[in-house]
Amino acid sequence: MLNMEGLSSEAKIGKILILVAIILGILIMLVLSAIGVAIYYAGGSISALNMMLAIPLFFIAPVLLVKLVGLVLGFLALHSTEQRDYNRAGILAIIASVLPPLDLVMLIGGIFCLISKEANEAKATSLPPSPPG
Repeated sequence: MLNMEGLSSEAKIGKILILVAIILGILIMLVLSAIGVAIYYAGGSISALNMMLAIPLFFIAPVLLVKLVGLVLGFLALHSTEQRDYNRAGILAIIASVLPPLDLVMLIGGIFCLISKEANEAKATSLPPSPPG
């Protein structure tokens, strides 16, 4: 997974930061899920608190879904780094970082992927030749 021979330092840092952000995102999902489960089960025991405890649950559930989308995009960005497509990895990581809750580690990793030497080489080779004249 961390095959980094022959990569520039920016690409290495970007790949590591994307991996760290994915791990932190999974931990955040686990904590939010535990809070959601605790709220769900605490509301069932006392009926007067049932409605008051359901209100935070309505905020936690959408945040979990959006964070799950961010994690999927993060995994796609990590997969793109494995395929040496650092432009795509940087763009996916930046999109994943701006989804709520904001993920600054993923944002910095995406920026490092975009400014890496490998991303700039891919841009130069993908341009079509200009016509003479």
